[in-house]
Amino acid sequence: MIKKTRVTENDFLNYTDYAFKRLGTGKQSKGSGFFKNMLVWCVFATAFLFFFKVSPISLPLFISCFHWPSAALAAFPFVVFIVASHINMRKFRQLSIPRDNGLMLGEKTIKFNSEGIVEISQLGNGFYKWECVEAVEENNGDLYVFLDKLLALIIPSSSFSSDAEKEKLQ
Repeated sequence: MIKKTRVTENDFLNYTDYAFKRLGTGKQSKGSGFFKNMLVWCVFATAFLFFFKVSPISLPLFISCFHWPSAALAAFPFVVFIVASHINMRKFRQLSIPRDNGLMLGEKTIKFNSEGIVEISQLGNGFYKWECVEAVEENNGDLYVFLDKLLALIIPSSSFSSDAEKEKLQ
């Protein structure tokens, strides 16, 4: 089977989101694991502080004796760290986008034969034996042929004329 594809920047960004979630969790999950972990740890830290600050009998007293300005001042560095981390991750993501018509983005021809997969682009050719294929996974209509934990051939949904053609390739 021969498949002509055109991988766009948006296809690549969808792939990186999927691949990193796949690496981090082993399965797909919605949302960011980092922010969920930060929220859980903030709740645990607050509960831990409340446990030592307030006795179980004087719970209404806790509201009047808890020093909210101190809590806000203590939380401020963590909020700044989270916001700065998020901004830096967005910058890193934008800087890691490959150039147009390079090895990842642009037009390619992918040939599937009995020996393996041949990838042909205007900059070169690549051959991958079937033994290196770890998985074939679908995400929002796009098909990813994982050759390693992170490396995959991206076949966008726009490359398929029908669902039957996609299923045949899978």
